[in-house]
Amino acid sequence: MDRPSVAGEVADQLAEGGAEAVVLVGSHARGDAGPESDVDILAVGPQTFSFRLERRGGLLVSVTCRPLEAYRQGLTDPGLICAAVPGWREAVTLRDPYGTAAALIGEALDWTWAPLEGCCDRWVAEETCSLAEEVHKLIAALRGGRGAAAAVQRSVLAIRLAGGVMAVHRRILYGSENRLWDLVSAAMGEGWREAQLAALGLGDEGFEKTCRAALGLYDLAADGANRLFDGRQRRVVRHARNLSSGAFR
Repeated sequence: MDRPSVAGEVADQLAEGGAEAVVLVGSHARGDAGPESDVDILAVGPQTFSFRLERRGGLLVSVTCRPLEAYRQGLTDPGLICAAVPGWREAVTLRDPYGTAAALIGEALDWTWAPLEGCCDRWVAEETCSLAEEVHKLIAALRGGRGAAAAVQRSVLAIRLAGGVMAVHRRILYGSENRLWDLVSAAMGEGWREAQLAALGLGDEGFEKTCRAALGLYDLAADGANRLFDGRQRRVVRHARNLSSGAFR
């Protein structure tokens, strides 16, 4: 069964179950899907489930079902907007008898950063501050010789800094996570790119150096967000960076 048939079949079943709108998003909506790309479907309607994966016609299908307001929140929540806005802009409508999907797509097309600048800056500051805990955990794991724990914390820092904090800080919208890492590197510069590759284990560095690279990413992120911190956040971040600078002496 081909992608249009699978998507149409799922949309019919969701509509029969009470969904007021169904759209196709992601790589199949954009037209750049690969052999193993899943078929991403969003449904607006009764929340009998929030997310599920299934196999249909030889394809992996992901189905998200949420109320209308939950999708609208995705266009204003700093933690969601970087993926939600382009997702709705690129959406292909499958079922929309009441114009619900058309309205959401229209809101996404009209969307701008301007009304959310202050909210996004506060979010970036608090997220960067919160990640200080992961710095503490990474350093404690290294000092305690807990390699697995250190590897996890290293990866947490690398993924959350690029996949969340820096995307919002640099106002990067991405339709696919496959492009996110390169987009953040391009925005942040060569120092970030090299540290990110090392922290993700893509270079020939030893384990300790990959952990240093993750801590280096935190330093770069904190430098970029410094003007956004309030007093409490600045004290938390400063202490984490002091720990980091002394960790390998």
